[in-house]
Amino acid sequence: MALSGRIPREFGNLSFLVSLDLRSNNFHGNLPQEMARLRRLKFLRLSVNNFSGKVPSWFGFLHQLQFLNLGNNSFTGSIPSSFSKISKLETLNLKFNSIEGQIPKVIGSLINLRELTHEG
Repeated sequence: MALSGRIPREFGNLSFLVSLDLRSNNFHGNLPQEMARLRRLKFLRLSVNNFSGKVPSWFGFLHQLQFLNLGNNSFTGSIPSSFSKISKLETLNLKFNSIEGQIPKVIGSLINLRELTHEG
């Protein structure tokens, strides 16, 4: 859609959202903490943008999340251990970022996880 800019804090007020697909745009900057209020989200696609900063630990509050694609951005740091709280997570794509370190062992507790992509 050729959208650009930053994700506004007010996105956190869209608590009814079940699916959010913002892939292939030109968003940049950090993801706002307020997105942790999107507790009904099952599908979140933020790939192919220019998001930066550490991978947010608040993803751990999105307990309904089944699909999370953060690939092809500029995220840094390590995979937060709070991801282990997303018990329904089936797909996690983190490829083509600047993520460092090892995958936290607690990720092994995600019994529904079928696909983890982390190279690049």
